[in-house]
Amino acid sequence: MTNLAESPSRWRCALGDMFAGCFTAVVFYAEYIGMGVVLGQALPGPVASSVALGCTMVVGAVIVNCVMGAALREPLLAGPRAASLAVLVAGMKFSADYANDDAARLPAALAALATMLVVAAATQLTGTLPRVRAWLACTSVALRKGFVFSTAVGIVVGLASAQLDGCLRVSPALTAAVMVVSVAVALGWSRWCSRPDSGPRRRRLAPFSLIIGTALASAGYYALLAPFALEDLCATVGSAAHEGASLLQPGVSAANFEVAARSLPLWIWPVLVLIGALLGLVLLLESLTALRETREPTPPVVWAAHLKLRALVNVAAAPLGLACSSVSMVRTNALIESAGSTRLAVLFHGMALIAILLFLHDWIGALPQLAVAVALMLLAIQMIDEETRTGVWRRGYGPNASPERVRSAWAFWGVVALSLAAGSALHSHGWGFGGGPLMALFVGMAWTGKRFLQQRRQLQQSQAFVRQSG
Repeated sequence: MTNLAESPSRWRCALGDMFAGCFTAVVFYAEYIGMGVVLGQALPGPVASSVALGCTMVVGAVIVNCVMGAALREPLLAGPRAASLAVLVAGMKFSADYANDDAARLPAALAALATMLVVAAATQLTGTLPRVRAWLACTSVALRKGFVFSTAVGIVVGLASAQLDGCLRVSPALTAAVMVVSVAVALGWSRWCSRPDSGPRRRRLAPFSLIIGTALASAGYYALLAPFALEDLCATVGSAAHEGASLLQPGVSAANFEVAARSLPLWIWPVLVLIGALLGLVLLLESLTALRETREPTPPVVWAAHLKLRALVNVAAAPLGLACSSVSMVRTNALIESAGSTRLAVLFHGMALIAILLFLHDWIGALPQLAVAVALMLLAIQMIDEETRTGVWRRGYGPNASPERVRSAWAFWGVVALSLAAGSALHSHGWGFGGGPLMALFVGMAWTGKRFLQQRRQLQQSQAFVRQSG
């Protein structure tokens, strides 16, 4: 028989999960739309239909993650993230550019999507091997923090070209003013809510900074920039047919592969397999970074279950024509801080996204592209948390810093600098959005591999010393 004293607590927990799921769906929908714009612009065809398809691919991937993710106990939000999405964009664009017929470019891109996701899922499963997990456990600040930070750099580079370009051409001064004010006020709100003397209720209001920044950017757009906006410059998301981003878009079919096989050179397919393997490694690192550094870190003993689930989600997403996905640290932290305590919050997040897609697309269509850019900018800035600033700057440059920490700090900033340079230089070729995270990945892999080998040699020497002593 149910204890009556526990019923109010259970109802309170359920209501908290419902609020957290719905609230975070509204908050992060701007991020999903922004990622959909970036993905859609890499797809061939008319801009309006490509953008709508890109948004469907991103939001659909989140919904599939929410439905399948509810099978796990921990409330973790997963979906497309900047670094892995960047690799996916590069691979799809690479495939479409080599199609010998314009009509075959979209089927070629979708066939490349399915190929890369299946290979990426197989790569993700390698994270369940104990030896691979041991290697990843040795990751240093150069990889973990540098990877997360370079992802933020990739988001900023992507949105700067995809979202702000039109508004900057309409009015650079007004665009900069609206963006700076919106970001500053939102960050001020977040900092006020996160002060050490803040109570738990005020801390729960911190995620509202994203809504505040988006609302201010929207108000500034309609007050100052809307009279000068054109249909394709500094417009609203509705003008780019985001309202058509429903779950009724076609996915990947056998016909796509048939067309792609006829239109693509034979050497393209091994290259796509290689890109898929890189994509899987990026997805693996994204998920493990989130599992280790969320507000309530997941114990390493259950990492394998999460990695298997993400691999299954990506396999399911491949025939549906959806984007890749991994665990998200920022979204999960926002879910937990908004009173989400069980997996029901994840399920409510997906249900709220479906409701937004079906019933609120007219409101979403009125959101300016400038506001989407501000939302993504805030997310990128919030990725650089206090632990990063403390761990890299103060420990690496303090008077008592060890040589190893100084080298780690230099490696971190080297990764960030290379990320920004690669993203800026290569963006026009479709690879820039992924250049930064990939650069961080390769630099971090070299650093981590060296450290892992050193620790392994030390362990072998210790074991040999124990055997000789015994």
